Amino acid sequence: MATHEVSSVKVAQSAVETTGLGERKLRRISAWLNLFFLIAGGLGAVWDREWHAYVGRDQFWTPPHTLIYVSVTAGGLIALTLVLLETMRYRRKVAGVSDTSTVRVFWLFHAPIGFVVSGFGALLSLISAPLDNYWHELYGIDIAMWAPFHMMGITGALIATLGMIYVFASEAAIDRQEQAKRRTFLRLTALEWGSLAVMASLMNFALTGFLQFPVVNLGPLHISTYPLGLVAATCFCFIAAIHMTRRPGAALLVTLMLFVHTMMVETFLPWWIRVAVAQQGLDYRIPGYIPYFHPSYAFLPAILLISALIVDGLAWRQLRKYGTLKLSVRRASLVGLVIVPPIVLLAPFMLQGYNPFSPIFLPQPGLTVPLSLYIEAFTGLALAVLATGAIFGLLGADFGDIWRWSKR
Repeated sequence: MATHEVSSVKVAQSAVETTGLGERKLRRISAWLNLFFLIAGGLGAVWDREWHAYVGRDQFWTPPHTLIYVSVTAGGLIALTLVLLETMRYRRKVAGVSDTSTVRVFWLFHAPIGFVVSGFGALLSLISAPLDNYWHELYGIDIAMWAPFHMMGITGALIATLGMIYVFASEAAIDRQEQAKRRTFLRLTALEWGSLAVMASLMNFALTGFLQFPVVNLGPLHISTYPLGLVAATCFCFIAAIHMTRRPGAALLVTLMLFVHTMMVETFLPWWIRVAVAQQGLDYRIPGYIPYFHPSYAFLPAILLISALIVDGLAWRQLRKYGTLKLSVRRASLVGLVIVPPIVLLAPFMLQGYNPFSPIFLPQPGLTVPLSLYIEAFTGLALAVLATGAIFGLLGADFGDIWRWSKR
């Protein structure tokens, strides 16, 4: 009995020496700090959208811009610090820092891939800031979200968000490999909850710009393309969550996290705007157009509930029938196709109380739109959203598998 206990202690000590307890703490503390600034930056992005709508853009350092760039800078500095520390620890051969837990960058640095990716994303967003300000000085302040340097900043934010999923997922994979006993809630560890929270933040980007996507013009008929963004984010995140956690219900949890975010945003954001406007003595762009709580936006994630239940139901059936939640290429694409219709059909109805441009098909006032044009537009949009669902469902399955097993 005593020999068995000694042997167990040696195995535990060996595991700690192999992975490095200090290394695990360093990466995980950095990950949770970065998640905080990611959520803060996402809040700033929604705030900036509302600030432009209600107040305008009187200067670069508006309150939402300040929150965005403070968050981006803090996240970037955390990633940079971690990369430099990991490089030094790699060269000193610290336990847990090796070629199996880091990647080489520019033949000089060694760091976890998640922090490298999130650092590059933050850098891209920071570079876009002065360029975007110069663009506004040249062409005015009422530039749509699809201005070049807006897209540069958004692309950087998306890259940084994907990097954060790598960070949490790799630490969760290390725990699974070591068979470490961790406290769970709903059969998910804290690190897996962190990964799902980042996915909810990723989906929030689609909601942030849901009515600012480009409009396709077919003669007198305008077609909004915001369903494409919703479908892409939903199919990708739902299927990736299932593949990464191997737990039915993961898609629903991502939806509930997104719901908590939109509810908090719509509860506090209008009040923040009113307070900031009053304190700075600003005028609203449209007299009497003052922000208040909008149930339509607060409950917008409800349009995803049916799709989440479909994904989780199919995952549960897959688990019961085959003993695994790994979807084949064909199944992942089919799941992406199946969950598209509820999103496209429900979104316009949910948004109609929030914005007059919520309908997907917008006929030009005073002009007659032929029935043949409606049929052509509907067919084209249907093919586009179904293809988007299939493609991003497949991408979600691939990325979910990578995040499930990657320990770097």
